[in-house]
Amino acid sequence: MKNNSLATALILSLIPALAQANEPTEYEGWVASFGEYYKVDSDKPLPSGGLDDGTGIGAELGFRFTPNWGARIEWSHLNLDSESGLTDESGDRVGIDALYFLDQKQTYVFGGFKHENLQENYRMMNLGVGRHWDLTEKWKLVTEAAAYYDFGQDFKDYSVKLGLAYTFGHKSKPMPASEPVVAQTPAPVAEQPKDSDNDGVNDAQDRCANTPSTDKVDATGCSIFMEEKVETRLDILFANNSYEITDPDDAQIQVFAQFMRRFPNTQAVIEGHTSAPGDSAYNQSLSEKRAKAVRQLLIDRYGIDAGRLEAVGYGESRPLDSSNSAEAHQRNRRIHATVSAMEKVKVTK
Repeated sequence: MKNNSLATALILSLIPALAQANEPTEYEGWVASFGEYYKVDSDKPLPSGGLDDGTGIGAELGFRFTPNWGARIEWSHLNLDSESGLTDESGDRVGIDALYFLDQKQTYVFGGFKHENLQENYRMMNLGVGRHWDLTEKWKLVTEAAAYYDFGQDFKDYSVKLGLAYTFGHKSKPMPASEPVVAQTPAPVAEQPKDSDNDGVNDAQDRCANTPSTDKVDATGCSIFMEEKVETRLDILFANNSYEITDPDDAQIQVFAQFMRRFPNTQAVIEGHTSAPGDSAYNQSLSEKRAKAVRQLLIDRYGIDAGRLEAVGYGESRPLDSSNSAEAHQRNRRIHATVSAMEKVKVTK
């Protein structure tokens, strides 16, 4: 308990220095409460080990003293289960962290030192990553994941945290009032408009930051899109006098099915055809069977909705090759289908 009090006093002594920070930033400070899941090294505590995992509740107070850098103090009360279920443990953890906010936003990485009291005292270093998610202008959802390492006894613990934070401070501070000074000051230099993503639209009017340099943009700096027709075809050949699909995993069939899943509002007509030799009525029936076989394959094997597929047989009435040769007959024993859709694509420079 004495070591715990000393650690707490050391952490609290840093608050005045942090509170003096006054650079403009997203928000100057926050206070938060949280719950956490805590995974304990199975060798803890020595010599017998036996702790498993548990939960904790706690609170933290943090400050940002530059747009990127901040610090916080943290307290958590842990309730930990044992692997046997007989020697559950509870205790407190206090510590301090330095935080680095990425891109001056609300995602941050952190590292610091913690003092933990669970039967024994542990002094640990921790590293982690977190984010403050906007709920309102002042309230944030806190999410974190951290790893802890005890140099003295080589323990490794882990935790994830979910909390609620109230932020205070503003993005900018008013200038303090002062007595008027009679002095000649140089004329202000006009600030040049800034275009951070080099898209030709100034940041003040740019509603789409970080637009790729290859994109054409509109007056608000957002990428321009246009409608473009895309389509895919399905052509399958059959053996003479057969409607059996010899390769149901054919790459062409897979591509056709993927296209229909990508554009769920499309429909397709599966056309069946035959070669000229043979009775025309028989060829008509055979072409319908070929179309139905492919339609059923797309339904059963590839999950395409039956209402989106129609099977039609044309018999020998629409040959690709009218010559009376073996090669022509082989080309005409086929299935054909085409499906198309309109897709939005970026307009490039």
